[in-house]
Amino acid sequence: MKRIAVLGISYEALLRSPVLTDTMEIKRGSEMLDAGLWLVRGIEQRLREEKDVEIIPIMWATALPGGGFTAEIYQQVKAECLQGLSKAGALDGVVLANHGAMEVQGLDCHADTDFAAAVREVVGASAVITVALDLHGHITPQMLKVVDAISALRTAPHRDDQETGYRAAHQLLHILHSGQRPKIAAVRIPMLIPGEQSVTTASPGKELYARLPEINALPGIMDANILVGFAWNDRPWVGMTVWVTAQDDLALATRLAQQLADDIWERRRDFILRMETANIEEGLKIAAVAPQFPLFLSDSGDNTTAGAYGDLTTVLQAVLDEPALTDVVVAGITAPGIVRQCHQAGVGATVQLILGAEHRSAPATARHVTAVVEAVDDELRPDGFQPYLRESAAWARVRIGHVLATFHAASIGITTPAHFTMMGIDPLVHKVCVVKLGYLHPQLEDIVARHILLMSDGAANLDVRRLSFSQVPRPCWPLDPEGQWSAADNTYTTPLPGGPDYA
Repeated sequence: MKRIAVLGISYEALLRSPVLTDTMEIKRGSEMLDAGLWLVRGIEQRLREEKDVEIIPIMWATALPGGGFTAEIYQQVKAECLQGLSKAGALDGVVLANHGAMEVQGLDCHADTDFAAAVREVVGASAVITVALDLHGHITPQMLKVVDAISALRTAPHRDDQETGYRAAHQLLHILHSGQRPKIAAVRIPMLIPGEQSVTTASPGKELYARLPEINALPGIMDANILVGFAWNDRPWVGMTVWVTAQDDLALATRLAQQLADDIWERRRDFILRMETANIEEGLKIAAVAPQFPLFLSDSGDNTTAGAYGDLTTVLQAVLDEPALTDVVVAGITAPGIVRQCHQAGVGATVQLILGAEHRSAPATARHVTAVVEAVDDELRPDGFQPYLRESAAWARVRIGHVLATFHAASIGITTPAHFTMMGIDPLVHKVCVVKLGYLHPQLEDIVARHILLMSDGAANLDVRRLSFSQVPRPCWPLDPEGQWSAADNTYTTPLPGGPDYA
C-alpha cells in the first residue's frame, strides 16, 4: 500500500495592496476529502483510481488574494502542516496544492519554495513530491531541488483546477511505479504580463497553451507547462516560466522548453488586452445605451481576486454622476465603517454615507450621499463550487438613487451569480453590474451578454509600465522594450549543476 499525503497553502499575494492577510480558511484531515476543494479535488480523484493507495489528508489552507500573509499566520499554518506530516508516519509521496504567488511579510525568498523545502526536510529524500500550481504563480531553481514534478493550470479564466490536480497526482504515481525521478528543463522569460493580457481564450495565449497537450503527447514527455506569473509584484523571481518534464531525456526536455520559450518571447508584443476595454467615463456611457444585458463592467484596478483591497469608490461615484444610467448594481466595496453604520441603522433606515472616507489604496475622498438600507447580514456564504473557501464578513446592501451598492467589512471576490443572489440581487434582471475583477470568472462569464473591462487605477493597474520596479531582473518586457534575451542563457535543469539563483 502506497501512502500519499495531500496538503498545501493556496494564496496569491499582491504586494502593492495596502492590507496584509492575517487569517486563513483551513480544512484539516478528513475535512479535505469529498469537499470539492480547489486543486485538491483533482488530486483526490486520481489517487482514488489506484487500489493500492492510501490518501493521507493533512491540511489545506486558503485565503482571498491580498497584500501578503503576515509572518505570524504563515509560520503558524506552516508549522501545523509540518507537524501533521511528522505524525503521519512513513510516506511514499506528497502532493502539494499551492498557488505559486504566495508572499509573506519579512520572508526574503519565494514563499511557495520555502514551504516545499520545509516539506522535503520533514519527509526525507526518498518520498516523491509533486506540486499543483496556478498559472499565475512562479517556480524557482531551488524549488526544483526539492520537488520531483510540477503541474500548472492551463486556462485563464480558470476552468481546469481539477485536471491540474489530477496531473500532479498522476505524475507522482508514475514516478512511484517507474522508480525513476524525471528530468526537468525550465526557462525563465523576463516578461511582466498581467493575467488579463494572457487569457487562454484569445491570442497569443490560446495558441501557446494549445501546444502543451501536443508536447505532452510526445514519447518520453510527462508534462509541459507555462507559468504566466504574477506581473504586479516586484520580486526577483517574478516573470514567465516554461518547463518540460521528461521521463529520462533531459536533452529533449531542454530543446522543447527552449523552443516554447523562444516562441513566447517572439510573441511578446502580442500580449495585449483582447477583450473590450474603456476608461471609466467611456465605459459607463457605452453601458448606458447598450442593448445587451446583463452587461458587466470590471473595476480592474481594484481587482480583489488579484489581491487589491477593494476599497475604492471611484467607479461608484462615476456611476452616480452618469444620468443616463438607470439600473446599476455596484458590488463588493470594502468599507467596514459603512457596514457598521448600516447594521446599526437597520433595514429600511435612511442613512447619510460618506463615500471614499475609507480609501486605503488611494487618497480618501468625502462624497456625501443619502442611501436606504435594504439588507444586512453578518456573513455571505455562496452555494456551489468556489475557488476560495473565503468566509466573508458582514455586509450591507443599500440603494443610492438609481444604484444598488453592496459594502463589505472585509475584501470579497464577487465571482459567481450566487454571490449576488445571497444578497438578494438577481444579476440577470439588472442592466449593468459592476464587479471588482479583471476578466470575469467562469460562472459569471457564462451568464453575461457583454463584458467591458474598465481601465481604472488601483493596486492591480493593468499597465505595469506605470508601476515602479527595483527587484525584477532587467531587462524585462515591457519595462525595457529594446532589451535582449536568450532562452539558452536562462535555462536551468534538474538535477541542478548550477545556474541562476532567483530563490
